Amino acid sequence: MTAPATATPSRGTVLMDLDGTISDPAGGVYASFRHALEQVGRPWPDDQPLAWIIGPPLRESFMLLLDDPEKTAQALQHYRTHYAAGALYDNRLYTGMAEAIAALAADGFRLFVATSKLVSFAEKIVQRFGLAPRFERVYGSTLDGRIDQKGDIIAMCLGTEDIDPETCIMVGDREHDVNGARANGLDCIGVTWGFGSRDELIAAQALALCERPADLVGLVCEVIDARTPAATSEA
Repeated sequence: MTAPATATPSRGTVLMDLDGTISDPAGGVYASFRHALEQVGRPWPDDQPLAWIIGPPLRESFMLLLDDPEKTAQALQHYRTHYAAGALYDNRLYTGMAEAIAALAADGFRLFVATSKLVSFAEKIVQRFGLAPRFERVYGSTLDGRIDQKGDIIAMCLGTEDIDPETCIMVGDREHDVNGARANGLDCIGVTWGFGSRDELIAAQALALCERPADLVGLVCEVIDARTPAATSEA
């Protein structure tokens, strides 16, 4: 993924979660998760919710249910095979997110995806929605499991891209986004249209809550401009 050309200095940086923030992946994720559990002999009842698996690393979710490292590794492989076969495209872009992302880019913000999803899957989804030109790069978990915690993914992005935490904000829908951002000296705007509840985001101490994609641009600008008053006054 190539960086978009910019004619003006960066106004700041926005790291965006993917699942539950940019798009709703529930159909494909749930189907692949159920398939994986069936393959290792632990089918998940159809009437039991699965929203809790969207956000944390999948390895943790499988381990929580299977309590067996070997079966967890097997389940993860079954999940990835099923997901790669097409389930990753059973996914929908949240209404208004494409416009919000375009507006942030137009306002001069550097944009990156920071997701716990396997990076190769995340890149395909971003491309599928036509968002690749807006993002400089997609950061996600590694195939070997060495990096899958949100804090580590954010750290990798900050270090690789030489991003100043003072002019950077995370946007996500789960406590993992808030906690991962804080571990790297960042604040996080919590979005309420995803898979984390308002109570979860408040308890994690998200800097602010965003109720609609249409409100995201204004909220990001407000947060970043408050940190760079000199730059704002000179504009």
